[in-house]
Amino acid sequence: MSRPERHEGVIITKFSRRLGSILAGLMLAGATLAVAAQPAQAQQVWGFGDGTIIIVDTGAKNTSNHTQWVNSIYIQTGTSESNSYGCGTFESWTQGFYAATERCGDAYWTINRWVGTGNNVCGAFDDFGNWPRRIACIAIKV
Repeated sequence: MSRPERHEGVIITKFSRRLGSILAGLMLAGATLAVAAQPAQAQQVWGFGDGTIIIVDTGAKNTSNHTQWVNSIYIQTGTSESNSYGCGTFESWTQGFYAATERCGDAYWTINRWVGTGNNVCGAFDDFGNWPRRIACIAIKV
């Protein structure tokens, strides 16, 4: 056992001081690790517009240039209420990106780009002219 020292009316041992230093160091390291280990914020955002559903897979936000990473978009259509079988033209667009295809059921595109705040990520479906074009969008806000 180490010899106690007197410090402003409180008896402190060298062991207690070392233990306090170690605990403080571990707490500081834990806080640093917690900050460093945070993953990029990723989420799937849903949008719905008159029978068309979009799912936009987003990633990290960059607050320094007000952008958000957009991984992909999935578009699904065809509901019993609208008597649509989901065959037609699918479109997707956002800042610097546009794609379209004719198919049945659903569509998926990899976007992989930074999209600026105030822009939208949109998906649309047109049932070969039999129904009005249906559009669903989500807004990017950073």
